[in-house]
Amino acid sequence: MSSLFYPREPRCKICNSPIRDEIDQMLLGNQLTEHGERWCLEAIVEWARERGLNTSMAALSRHKNNHLNPAVQAALETERMVEAISAATGRKLSVARAYANAVLAKTLRILDDLEWDRLDTDQKLRAVTHGLRAGEVLSRLERADVRQEVATKVEKTLSEAGISQDLLQKVREIYGLA
Repeated sequence: MSSLFYPREPRCKICNSPIRDEIDQMLLGNQLTEHGERWCLEAIVEWARERGLNTSMAALSRHKNNHLNPAVQAALETERMVEAISAATGRKLSVARAYANAVLAKTLRILDDLEWDRLDTDQKLRAVTHGLRAGEVLSRLERADVRQEVATKVEKTLSEAGISQDLLQKVREIYGLA
């Protein structure tokens, strides 16, 4: 699952290894042994050693429990949130847009919980700026989603009307989708 993104923990050898994605696949059970079985920790450690990563079962277990599993859990929560928002609004959200929604919601909760009377002017300004940035990102994603939706409808209508591929390409360029 190399598409799973999570931060590299600076002190974790596995997080910082060029074979991290493959190790993660083995730990998740997405990559099987040549016999079609799930990898055990001992076999993963040996496999990693053969590729120059000297690690231990304890380090592998810590990586799985402290770095990989929380990232998988966050990805599942994001997916559930996307589905819930889509069901509530009737619109399919991109993962980027759902993530921006989550960041904005968290930012607003943090701003709401701040003790404003204890903050100096600089701190208040930074807090508001972060909130505005989160809102701006969501707004840009919303506009991009709408632009894509409109362009798709226009392209479909023009295609059905028999418009040439050259003209359709120009429409894509106008909408910034080429």
